[in-house]
Amino acid sequence: MFPFARTFVLCALLAFAGGCQGVPPAKPPAISKGDYHAVVSYLSKRISHDLSALDVPGLSIALVDDQKLVWSAGFGYADEARHRSASSDTLYRVGAISKLVTAAGVMRAADDGRLALDMPAAQALPQWEIQPRRAAMQWLGAHPVTARSLLTLRPDTPEDTMGRARSDMGYALLGDMVAHAAEEPFDTYMRRAILRPLNISRAGYQADDRMLELRAAGYRRGKPWSESPLDNAAAEGLWMSSSEMARFSSMLFAEGRYRDTRVLKAESAQAILNLETVADGISLPCRLSLSWLAAPCDEDGVAGDAMRSHSGATEAFHSRYVLAPRDKLAVLVMSNADTAEPLVASVSTLAMTLMRQAKYGDDLR
Repeated sequence: MFPFARTFVLCALLAFAGGCQGVPPAKPPAISKGDYHAVVSYLSKRISHDLSALDVPGLSIALVDDQKLVWSAGFGYADEARHRSASSDTLYRVGAISKLVTAAGVMRAADDGRLALDMPAAQALPQWEIQPRRAAMQWLGAHPVTARSLLTLRPDTPEDTMGRARSDMGYALLGDMVAHAAEEPFDTYMRRAILRPLNISRAGYQADDRMLELRAAGYRRGKPWSESPLDNAAAEGLWMSSSEMARFSSMLFAEGRYRDTRVLKAESAQAILNLETVADGISLPCRLSLSWLAAPCDEDGVAGDAMRSHSGATEAFHSRYVLAPRDKLAVLVMSNADTAEPLVASVSTLAMTLMRQAKYGDDLR
């Protein structure tokens, strides 16, 4: 039988099970030490398949090994209506992942002597004498209210929506405190103090014209969606690309340095990695200590006692950021649909599993 005929017959048979597109690519049986090519090859095929199967418009991914960007790529569309493809430079609204970058801005202000982490908020931000903010301090339940106590506000459980709301409010106030200490708008300060030293020129907490051609269009219920304006950009308003978040990861792995630039002091970079944003996150099997949606690892999850994971979601975007600080590995996955959470979660977990196999081979710890 001719090759084409064999293919036709095979696809006809598979049609009863969903067609040729319904069969995911076979996972490589083993990945040798250092074989990142095998990781990239498999993930490229798997993401393309899953993106189509789950009807998600677009996705971007970046893989980091310490100071090396192993791979960054985009799949599908950043904007279907304009036929604009997703890439590693596509900007997505990353939701709660914004808090990690905001925390870096707070630590940078502390490193520079602009903001004392233990100064009472009333001194760090005199405007708090306004009644609504005084009421907010009472509601936060973080006494005394300082930058340090606000950084450590977190839910008691993944389902603790009130705890998450308190944390969002805490980061809103942290943004105000940093802006007051720096004597400039929060977005301006973050671009100058954190993003530009990382060679990140387009990302930011306030969308502007420079972002327009790189911003992904969000989709909700399968249709284009314009998200509501955010009052709390410091907690969930950051627009960032996967390749740019990769540089942020390398900076943390290098104890606050990016190439020849000192962005944070070593102890401040370590503090970012050690933030516990879900109470008792350290007791979870995979120590998902940076995750607002922390949960024990699933069957195919990444093992190890030093894993970090942080999810971000808005009305029309989903992202996930997975780090293994001991291994100095990071995975960034971002997508532009309200239905993308299962895809983002599965791709990020799979990618980290394969990355660790490629880094250690048979010596996988």
